[in-house]
Amino acid sequence: MKPYRFYILAILLIVSALSLKGNNELRNTFKEIYQKANSENNKEKALKYAFDAYELAKQMNNDTLIASGLVVISNNYKSLGNYGQALTYALLAEPFYQKINETMGSAMIATHIAGIYFTMENFEPAISYYHRAMQIKTEYIALTLAIYINLSEIYRQMQFYDSALFYMQRYQTEAGEHNFAYYDGQNYANLGLVYAAQNKTTAADSMLSKAINLLKTNKDFMALTQTYLELAKIYLEQKDFSKALPLVKLAFQTADSNHYTGELKKASLLLAQLNEQKNNFVDAYHYLKTFNSLREQIASDSVVSKLAEMRADFEIQKKEEEVIYLKRISNIKNLLALILILSLVAVLTLVRFLYVENKKRKQANRSLEEYNEELNQKNHIIHQALQDKEILIREIHHRVKNNLQIISSIINLQRMRIDNPDTENIFNEMQRRIMAISSIHHKLYQGDSVSLINMKEYLTEIVESIHQAFDDQGMEVDYQISIQNIKLDIDAAVSLGLIVNELVTNAYKYAFKPGHKNQLTIGLTVIEKHQYQLRVSDSGPGLPQEFSIDKSDSLGMRMVSLLTRQLKGNIAIQNQKGAVVLIDFKEPLKNLLR
Repeated sequence: MKPYRFYILAILLIVSALSLKGNNELRNTFKEIYQKANSENNKEKALKYAFDAYELAKQMNNDTLIASGLVVISNNYKSLGNYGQALTYALLAEPFYQKINETMGSAMIATHIAGIYFTMENFEPAISYYHRAMQIKTEYIALTLAIYINLSEIYRQMQFYDSALFYMQRYQTEAGEHNFAYYDGQNYANLGLVYAAQNKTTAADSMLSKAINLLKTNKDFMALTQTYLELAKIYLEQKDFSKALPLVKLAFQTADSNHYTGELKKASLLLAQLNEQKNNFVDAYHYLKTFNSLREQIASDSVVSKLAEMRADFEIQKKEEEVIYLKRISNIKNLLALILILSLVAVLTLVRFLYVENKKRKQANRSLEEYNEELNQKNHIIHQALQDKEILIREIHHRVKNNLQIISSIINLQRMRIDNPDTENIFNEMQRRIMAISSIHHKLYQGDSVSLINMKEYLTEIVESIHQAFDDQGMEVDYQISIQNIKLDIDAAVSLGLIVNELVTNAYKYAFKPGHKNQLTIGLTVIEKHQYQLRVSDSGPGLPQEFSIDKSDSLGMRMVSLLTRQLKGNIAIQNQKGAVVLIDFKEPLKNLLR
């Protein structure tokens, strides 16, 4: 569960205090719109109210109200499941609270940012922001208790049950001292989920029954939905599908009734997986369609709005520059015409002419200064647009990685139902290929560059993953990786990653034997400027003399040949105390043009 109501309460307290200082018409309008943004159940409408409140706060030039507007925008994006936008607007609000030195606001925004990271299952920054919020001295006990609730849930999901129970105990102690019971339902739910994970069925049922009754009484439907989902996940891990299915259905109904898009998406995916397990393929397909529709809605809302905003800014900038250019041309023509006319005027008008010219020259200087200032502002807008583009690209890589992991999870579910070892090996190889590609998108959205891959880190990760996959077969393998500091674009990196995946997998499957000192060497070097060589060798028996990679029946070797052609490279196979594969290729042309 992720408590969220105290965010809104804290913001309303700030707005109420401000309204006492000045009760003018704009402030009253802001307060009315702001309350709609908080109370509207339809979160699409609530988000529109939130943006209206934010624009009104900017008109009033009030930092506190601007910060409150940004937070309510963030909160509505979070309810819609668009966590990237929620985090963006929350981080925009943080410096406003620091600027106005608002203690309660600073603690509240730190807690809100932590909650978004928590929802995204990015636990380390979530824990950091929660501790930052606790360090800010505040008399608002509800905020402190809510932080205890969230920290206990984080540690529960990380399976650090001792830490989870520690924060549950702190909540119970301090809530009792202050006679505060609002979050008891969520604390009981967290405690029940810990007991369920520990297979303490009787204690779990008792706590969860109390939790669900309290959450319904308090109308805390978000926490209720998340309780159903988290308990269902525990039953799924225990493969108790009969208990998991009704809980996910309850979560789906509650999320649908309250427009909780993010939770509705999670419930749809779980229902698709559960119905597939029960061979209810029609229902599984229905819920999978719902999941994809919600995922595309969340993604398109963010990406389309950003692209539209950038496109509009660009068109406005272009039109303004055209108008300025035409005005300057017109001014120059008028000036030339005036000079020609004044040149015919008698000496008596010369003094006036010089005076007028001097005045116009000063005006032109002022216009030039204004133009330079406007140009600097436009350069800043372009720079911001480029940063937004990079954020969008990182988000796309993140979503591609998530989609590949979903595919891998689906394959894994199918693999668990297979008894044939050969078929299971095919599924394992398919998973390794998918994860090799997924790893690239993971590195791109987390790394410094959104287009180049560090090949040493990437190939090392692939080899270590394969080594761990074959670790239970009792083979002793000494592998050496010698890769220079080479960075390649995503197309070349994917091809090389899949080639290394196939060659190393073949070595473990066919070249290495238990009880032998098996050796594996992988190298990637620069042989000339913009030219590279990949070398993979093993200590096995080598390949037959008549072996031809182009005529091989092996899917893996055919993939190696095809991927080498994609790199526009050459492949050579030798037998030198084992098989040696050499692939020479050039850096892609688009890399050279960067």
